[in-house]
Amino acid sequence: MKYRTNDVLVVVPLTDEGKIVLRQAINLQKIISFRIFILNVIPPLSFLNRYFNPHKVEAMKKEALQKLTDFVKDFFGGEIPEKVILKVSTGNLVSTLIKHGQMEDYLFMILKRSIHQLGITNLLDQNEIDKIIGYSHCPVLSVNEESTQQELKTILVPIDVSENTKKRLLWASMFAKKANAKILIVSALNANIDVQKSLALKNAEIIQSMLSERGIESKLEILKVYGQVKHDMVLSFIDTEKPDLIIIRKHHVVSFFSNTIGDFAKEIIHGSSIPVFTVSQRQRDIAHKLP
Repeated sequence: MKYRTNDVLVVVPLTDEGKIVLRQAINLQKIISFRIFILNVIPPLSFLNRYFNPHKVEAMKKEALQKLTDFVKDFFGGEIPEKVILKVSTGNLVSTLIKHGQMEDYLFMILKRSIHQLGITNLLDQNEIDKIIGYSHCPVLSVNEESTQQELKTILVPIDVSENTKKRLLWASMFAKKANAKILIVSALNANIDVQKSLALKNAEIIQSMLSERGIESKLEILKVYGQVKHDMVLSFIDTEKPDLIIIRKHHVVSFFSNTIGDFAKEIIHGSSIPVFTVSQRQRDIAHKLP
């Protein structure tokens, strides 16, 4: 399948939380030119209903599309912009999103953490978002509370000296170049040694030099976490610095029962009030090819 570099998939519950997701998509669309596909997934009918009453399925989809259209028109104040496309499908929401993520149908997906409410579809709790991120090959931007601001000024990138940072840097560089934003590199030092002699500082300075060659402003912060919980220290730093976006790479931990995203990435995704853009190891490096 041809990779669609100009399309972003957005899952929108027809609630105030759905408006937060739409604001997130619109804010990023002002930085990167892409089409927004707004998806409304409705629960499937039983096999017997589908077999004996196929017209009911079409009627349900038509009704769902109308509700979605009314919601999106209200959000935009009347007219739906040309680069906003509405979609309705039937099926299990999580399975549908995993399928899209694995087929790499979209540049990335935007999801909002919510609490399930009776009678409201397209709500995803944290465990469901974790599952989607775990199995998706394309990046997932997860919003826990509020969206990023219209002006993207600071992008925080946590790095680990033992991990490959190439994909995160491509995406961070792309966002930074488009938005004229600064990249804040954060590395955790686990050893009880002088920061100036640490491998963490050496590797972070190499990354900072690479960004400088790309014409991107960056700042470096080494957190001494010896004897402390690394993700707690990073989350505390995030709360203090208040960046506009976090870009992190998931670490695949594959087992017979699940495909998880790694403990550190999971804790950052769960604990951050700032939107987190999670990049997959398996995803193709396309950020540098965007217009």
